[in-house]
Amino acid sequence: MASADSTQRENPVPEPRSLRQRMGADIETVGVAPVPEKQRTMTPGKMFIVWLMASASATTPLIGFLLFHYGLAYMIAAIVVAFLIGVIPAGLFSEMGRQVPLTALVVARKSFGWDGSLLFSSLFTVVNLGWFGLNTQIGASILAAITHSSTYLWDVIVGGVEIILVLYGMKWLERFYRYTSGVLIVCYLALTIYLVTHYTLHYPKQTVPMNWGTALTTVLTFSLLAWTYKLSTTSRFAVPSAKTGGTKASYFLVPSVGIMLAVLVMGVLGSYSQQATGSWNIALLGAHISGWGFVAALGAALAVLHTNAMNLYPSTVDLLVVLNNVHKRTRWEQPLATVILGIGGILLAVAGIVQHVSTLLNDAGDLIIPFTFVMLMDWIYVQRRRTAAEAFFERPQGRAGRIVPSAIAAVIVGFIISYWGDHFLPGFFYNTLPLPVVGGVVAAVLYGAAARVWPRASAATGPAQPVVPAV
Repeated sequence: MASADSTQRENPVPEPRSLRQRMGADIETVGVAPVPEKQRTMTPGKMFIVWLMASASATTPLIGFLLFHYGLAYMIAAIVVAFLIGVIPAGLFSEMGRQVPLTALVVARKSFGWDGSLLFSSLFTVVNLGWFGLNTQIGASILAAITHSSTYLWDVIVGGVEIILVLYGMKWLERFYRYTSGVLIVCYLALTIYLVTHYTLHYPKQTVPMNWGTALTTVLTFSLLAWTYKLSTTSRFAVPSAKTGGTKASYFLVPSVGIMLAVLVMGVLGSYSQQATGSWNIALLGAHISGWGFVAALGAALAVLHTNAMNLYPSTVDLLVVLNNVHKRTRWEQPLATVILGIGGILLAVAGIVQHVSTLLNDAGDLIIPFTFVMLMDWIYVQRRRTAAEAFFERPQGRAGRIVPSAIAAVIVGFIISYWGDHFLPGFFYNTLPLPVVGGVVAAVLYGAAARVWPRASAATGPAQPVVPAV
């Protein structure tokens, strides 16, 4: 029989780690590599909370103002129709992350080529950073108004908390969303009760004829299709499709349901707040009211943090794709990129980004949707969802793998239609249909046709496997 001493030598008890060591170990460093199997544990319920809270921004009630003149019934109808339009592309991206645990811009290396992916990764890094700065500034302005304090102070506080959250990655972001979701709901419920009890509410009526094209474009670019290409960045941490017997309706649907449910509820709140107070921003109701101000500030702060974390996190990952395209990745480049981008976003907020680039950021949506649709066409029709994870890290040897002209050209055509289509297309395509979706569909069809005429020999390389690349 082995002695107790020999047993302890063979099976040593690990020494307890300090709090500092545990905190350091939890910083996310996976970068652009395939997410390890043991980290792929996110369930549909957790995904639902993540996207519900990410969509429940302090500015989400703005949709109630943007569609206010169409009346409440048409606003709700537009949100429901937008959900039906966007649910399939969003669901496909959600499942993409479960099939190959990679962020979308890595998968885009096969769709657009190594250099083409570099181009889009660079652009989306800037766009997401811009949204981070913009939302930080807007959130800081709301909190400053509620607490009667400095906007610059709140820029630093909000941005700093978001940097810390994103440093710990999706594991802790999901926990933060889950444990604070109830607090946010209670805060906005309290503000709703205050609105009902202190103001006279009337049903928001239609004042102008409904324009479905404009309304659907507003909702889709404000919410679901603006998030779609980011969904795989989250779902790569979900339970693999191989373990669930393939595509599951729950994983397919919950991101879209979470995003659009937040838009629906907060859009209704914004509409009634606009009607009763003249401002869509229900969080400002507590600004001059004792007691309610704290509730409003807490709710607005959480709403800002929830949404803006999902601007900084994808911006970090997109930047890592850029870096990985030009050099081998290192373990700590993800935390370093998060800190650098976060500080940059805070500086943009302090500089007053909202006065300078809000139009540019909105226009970027006209490019994101064609990009998204072309990627889906390539993933489903060309790659047939069979490209192994390690294949996305094989640097191309020839020009053919560095750029895919047909994909780039299709996105450009889609952008032209999305941005200028109302100048040369029949009115049906922008008065009845959402024009950016028309541009996206045209881009996908053009790319699909080109892929059929000039097939590429690179795509399907066997069943998708989450293999970590040698770097």
